[in-house]
Order: sequence, then C-alpha cells, then structure tokens
Amino acid sequence: MDVFLSHITKRYGRILANDGVTVALKPGRIHGLLGENGAGKSTLMRVLAGHVMCDDGFLEVDGVRHAGLTPGAAMGLGIGMLSQDPLDFPPLAAWENFTLGGRPRTRKQARDRLAELSESLGFTLRPDDPVERFTVAERQQLELARLMDADVRLLILDEPTTGISPEQKDILFRILRDFAANKGRIVILVTHKLPEAEELCHEVLVMRRGRLVGSFEPPYDAGILLETMFGPEAAKAATEPEITGQAAMAAIRVREAAAPHKAQAPALAELADVAFSDEKSALPPVSLALRPGEVVGVAGVAGGGQELFLRGLAGLARIRSGRYGLGGADMRGRTMAAFSRAGVHFLPASRMEEGLFPGLSLADHARLGFPDEKGDIRDLFSRRFVDRFHVPDQPGAPAASLSGGNQQRLLLSLIPDNTRLLVAESPTRGLDVASCAQVWEHLHALAAQGTAVVFSSEDLDEILARSGRILVFYNRRLAADTPAAGQTVRGLGRHMTGRVGQTAAQALSDAKP
Repeated sequence: MDVFLSHITKRYGRILANDGVTVALKPGRIHGLLGENGAGKSTLMRVLAGHVMCDDGFLEVDGVRHAGLTPGAAMGLGIGMLSQDPLDFPPLAAWENFTLGGRPRTRKQARDRLAELSESLGFTLRPDDPVERFTVAERQQLELARLMDADVRLLILDEPTTGISPEQKDILFRILRDFAANKGRIVILVTHKLPEAEELCHEVLVMRRGRLVGSFEPPYDAGILLETMFGPEAAKAATEPEITGQAAMAAIRVREAAAPHKAQAPALAELADVAFSDEKSALPPVSLALRPGEVVGVAGVAGGGQELFLRGLAGLARIRSGRYGLGGADMRGRTMAAFSRAGVHFLPASRMEEGLFPGLSLADHARLGFPDEKGDIRDLFSRRFVDRFHVPDQPGAPAASLSGGNQQRLLLSLIPDNTRLLVAESPTRGLDVASCAQVWEHLHALAAQGTAVVFSSEDLDEILARSGRILVFYNRRLAADTPAAGQTVRGLGRHMTGRVGQTAAQALSDAKP
C-alpha cells in the first residue's frame, strides 16, 4: 500500500489548520508525527481517515487519486484511526461496539474474538459491560482491538499508550513492529512522548503551525526535534521544567524540604475506612490522609480503581461506609456542590464531555465559572484567562474550536484561587511538552500556596517527576502508598499489575472477574 498526501489544506474560518502539507507514506514503516498542540496533526490525520474533507489538495492511495474520503471509504481502503476521543456508542455493550462496521458475527463469536484480542494486547476488557462504564483509556483499548480485528492496512494511532502499563506498552509496540515489518502495513504514531517516537519509529515527521517543517530518521536528536517543534527559545523553555530520574527525586526532596509545614500541618482531608461506589463498581475501604501542599500522584492500569477513587475524593461518587473528614467536617452524604463550597475542585480527563460545554463561548465559561464577578466579563476574561493562563483572546469562540492544550488552559483558568483540594484526572493528557510545563507551573503554584494536589497520569515518568507521594491501584484496591523517592517506572509497573516477575498479560489475566 502506497499513500501520498499532496498539498493538503484545511481552513476553519481564519485558522489555517493545514497549510499545503505533502507527505509520502510507505509500507513496512512506522511514521511518528510530532508537533505542539494546535500544529495541525489531528486535522491532517482526520483528513486521511475521512473524518474531515480538505479544502485543497488530494490523497492518492495505490495510485488512485481522491479529492477526499468519507470514514466508510477510508475503511474500505484499509485506513483506520484510533483517536484520543474514541468513536463509540456508550449505551451498547463492548462486544456490540466491537462488531460495528466489521464482519458479521454472532454474539458468542464477537465475545470470543474480543476476549482473544484483549488477552493478546494485555488488556482486561469486559465484553458484556456497556461502554459507558469504561474509562477513557478502556474505550481507547476497545477501539484499538476493533481496528486490529479489521486488519487495516494503514493504522493511525493518536497517543495509544494512554492508560496502559509499561508492560502493556511493550506488548503493543511489539505488535506494531510485527504489523509493519512482517505484514507490510503502515503505522502512523501521533505522540508527544519523544522517547516513544525514538524507540518505535522509522521516521519522524514534525508539524508546526499547520505545515510539515521537518522529516528525520534515526538516530534522533531530541534537542533538534524539540527545536523544530517549538523554535529555539520555546524549546529551551519547554525542556527546563522537565526532570527525570535521580534529578527528579532530588528536586522532589528539595521541594519537600522547602515546605516543612506539610508534615506538621493538620490533615486537610482524612479518609477512615472509606468505601467509594458508583453505579458501575465499588472499592474496598481506604484509609489515608492528605496534607496542605502535598502533590500526590495516582497510578494504575485502566480500570484498576484509581478513577473511582479520584471521583470519590472529589465528591462525585457515593461514600458507602467510613468517614471522609474535610476541614473538620464529615463529607459522607454531601453533594458535589457541598464539596465545591468546601474548596474541592475536580479536573476531568474528558475535557469536552465533562469539563467544558462544547457549544458555549469562552466568555460564557468565564461567566459560569465566576458567577459572583462584578463588572464586564470581558475584563475578567482578559485579565485572568488571557493574560494569566494564555487562553486565546477569542471570547466569542466556542470551546470546541480550541486545541487540546488550549482546552486544558481554559479548564485551569476556571479553578478558583482558594481551592483547598484539587483532584485532577490526567491533567497533561495529550499535551505537548510546552503545554505540560505550563500546566505544572500552575499546579505547583497551587501546591505552594497550600492546595493539596492529587492527580493521575498514564505517564509514570511524570508521576515520578512531579509527585512527593504515590498511590498505586491494582484490581480495584489501593496496592501501595509510598514516597516517590526511590521508586522507578518498572517498580510502579509491577505494583500496577500486582505481580513481580510476570508479564502484564499473565498478571492481568489473573485479575479478570
């Protein structure tokens, strides 16, 4: 299969999302696609997958020219795309979603095939559960299994390692290498994680401001890639806050030493044998305390229980038993509004589904977020949203028009300054290096003023680098509560799978209900 994109141009009003992009894709190769948020990567891939029609240019597949494709036509040509926001029908069972658009199968055949693919990928997808019970990461896993079953010839993956363990990532990468090398297929990996691109890709393409600005082959130079993505000054600024390994641990110890009030301060939140539940699942009792200024990372394989824990902490799940003390008050039976009045704020992973109103303007979000603000809302928008958080100065634009990075900036700007406990689901999910740095600059500023920050992340390096303390969930239980100092990615991965010395597939197979 040979694919050629010629002078692809796509406009959204005044915004030029793709500006004459030309690229050739060859079989047997894994192509990485890098670029800052808003660079045009997703738009280009959506054009290729038939989700968006380009305004100019054409696609050529095996010598046949196409002015544009529909999703059905793209799948007919063997082009499939795994998006960050999966395309599924939440009320339907996983096996029903699995069969959509594919070959006819009986329920048993579909369940058996999904279970087979799930096990081969190291996943624990439950075929009979409605997809609305799945986490965002589990929905991505289901979509990936569906695409692998469809035997596509060109596979587009947008941040595919979201919500999986290091061992699961190893399995996925091995499958992708075989998919390209031995089956002669094309893989496009859209990612912000340079180490993943360096490890997996035969070629890295870099986009900036809607244009293809660079093409690189191994060995890769991370500094050159970052400079191509952001420009020399921005690249330098973007990498300065990024710390890993021993330097990260040293930095954490310095931060902890610089804030001695944490250890002596009364607990901000205390959970005594608290059992959270929702309509989907339940967790066994958890006991722990959170202190002002703590930054606590939460790790776990998708479906491991960390999602319910975070939502319970934020007042979004029922407290079945135990006592949840917050600032001296027992929060059992309280509404989310009561949690909000107590200074708890929740930052969801699904920005457009739970965090924002896609059709409302940025100014409308400012009005809703700060209803007591007096005067012209445009003054608040300019002062707080634009100047402080670098949200685009487009108060009339709908939230759905923003890139992922700008959506997250909008969400951050809505966090009240007097927040006492911030619970954040994957706050840097899908963001580029520069946007991640900006997010963490704000989260650390909140912690410095005494806010307890509890966050989850699929990136274990991020958890190690940004946390002073780590909670690990496995099989819907709190498996570890440990200082971050001295921990490693592989060590956390073993906690996440509940076994030492086993593969992810073996460990997760033991955990199947």
